Amino acid sequence: MMVNGSPRWTCRTHVSKVVADDQLEVAPLRNLPVIKDLATDMDPFFEKWVAAEAVFHPSKTRHDPMAAITPDDPMRIAASEAIECINCAVCYAACDVVESNPDYFGPAALNRSWSLVNDIRDDGQDVRLAAVGSNGGCHNCHSQQGCVQYCPNELNPTLSIAGLKRETTKALFRRSR
Repeated sequence: MMVNGSPRWTCRTHVSKVVADDQLEVAPLRNLPVIKDLATDMDPFFEKWVAAEAVFHPSKTRHDPMAAITPDDPMRIAASEAIECINCAVCYAACDVVESNPDYFGPAALNRSWSLVNDIRDDGQDVRLAAVGSNGGCHNCHSQQGCVQYCPNELNPTLSIAGLKRETTKALFRRSR
């Protein structure tokens, strides 16, 4: 919810830390349609995950041996830094680009796409990079870091989005050869 104008994960927000002038204003998360009172419709948030191809595309079947991934692999480290998103939509509510551009996928969806770009077991890289490089994708991010400021899990979607910007640019040059 929005607490005194800021997006918060309210189940973990201590009132004493956010009360201002003995006032506490609670409102529904911004950038999402309000169903009633404080309840918002999360469908647009999750629809953007699908649009950003932020879903796993397996490269093997359950009958194939699992790929060995070492914890010190640079791609595993990049994926791990982005993977703990809890889908709370706090970053989505904090994002001014989401507010001004209804097509923008938002920080959570792009953060998840980044974790999958760095997963060697995923086979959806071409379609994912095309999606996140599209009109609603990563190049819309203004890098203002509201998502970073308010993430209750201290993730850095802006860093993930910067990685997507690099990868989509590389993909563009590979296609133009």
